[in-house]
Amino acid sequence: MRSYLERISGPLPEADWLCLSEMLRRQEIPAAAFILRAGEVCRDIWYLEEGAVRFFEGKGEREHTTHFFLAPAFFTVYHSVLQGLPSEVFIRATERCRLWRLPHDRLQAAYAQSHHLEHIGRLMAEQQFIAEYERRRLLLHTDALGRYEHLERHQPEVLKRFSQKDIASYLGITPVSLSRLRRSRQRSQ
Repeated sequence: MRSYLERISGPLPEADWLCLSEMLRRQEIPAAAFILRAGEVCRDIWYLEEGAVRFFEGKGEREHTTHFFLAPAFFTVYHSVLQGLPSEVFIRATERCRLWRLPHDRLQAAYAQSHHLEHIGRLMAEQQFIAEYERRRLLLHTDALGRYEHLERHQPEVLKRFSQKDIASYLGITPVSLSRLRRSRQRSQ
């Protein structure tokens, strides 16, 4: 995790790393287990050291995948953790995961003590804002083929590690349409 943070912000002072590492709690999550359920208030930020998780809304046949995260990555439900409101999304492990849980309230206290940690938090929030903006633009201005090609270019591992049903939902199409799209691309290549 330290090297991941240092790629974002540069060298992390030892005192700040110790402050942060004292707050972390390791979690081993089996595949298919929920990390957070819709209706629960999100109180944590997680660092995904190993594995894969999926964010989705709805239940059963009406599930709509909103995000994929592959290790290494940080994730949380920002609107819930920042406002103390129930989450509208589920977070589910799709593979066995090794996580490091960071309570948001303790992180806020650390921000008051460390400008560097606060700076990292701001940079990560900015990255998440940009990713959310780009996702919205893709959904509004790109057809399914364009969204698939974007996923293929920017997150090719998603296409290997998540189910066709979840990928189709993320793209805003049915699994049958995704199969057709893939066949059509294979024929044209």
